[in-house]
Amino acid sequence: MNRTVTAVARTLGIATLVALVSACVSQPAPSSAPPPTYASYFDKLPCVDRIGRCFDASIAGQPVVVIADKARHERISAEARQSNSQVREVYWEVTEPVDGKRVFDVAVGPNALGQPHVGAAAGQTELMIYPLDRQKLASKQDLVTSRNVNINGRAAVAQQNTLTQDSLPPGRYVITIRYQGERNWERKSVYLMVK
Repeated sequence: MNRTVTAVARTLGIATLVALVSACVSQPAPSSAPPPTYASYFDKLPCVDRIGRCFDASIAGQPVVVIADKARHERISAEARQSNSQVREVYWEVTEPVDGKRVFDVAVGPNALGQPHVGAAAGQTELMIYPLDRQKLASKQDLVTSRNVNINGRAAVAQQNTLTQDSLPPGRYVITIRYQGERNWERKSVYLMVK
């Protein structure tokens, strides 16, 4: 009889563990998920996916909006990755063409969802530019220290290409905006057309 109770307890223990793990894993978005509703969402950690839900942005005075249609999101993301293998999923866009001389006029701020998790802006906004139409961009190689990685107690040094021009030539781009908040950070990859 004791073996039966132990076997039942183990079975219940495993079932409970499976239920708890399943509840904690980011599930496909329920209908109550904030946009983009087709992306994964975990309400206890709404910014954990780092897809841009937790801050608002504008580029050249135009709002960055969600790509609402999942099929369109998949098409844009696939085309962007085919053009530039460094591009991640693209959930956001600027719907009207942007002036190449104003494309670096980027404004960011926390939204209601992100305020408790990411907080107000607490650092410089960083941009990663991914040209999709083989545009040539003038840049220089810089050595930069990482504020998040230490090796033997010293900041790691990495090489990056820094843009040396103040405008972008016409064409399609993905611009990833990295928002540094007081509590955490978030990123938003934005599809746009420069005129």
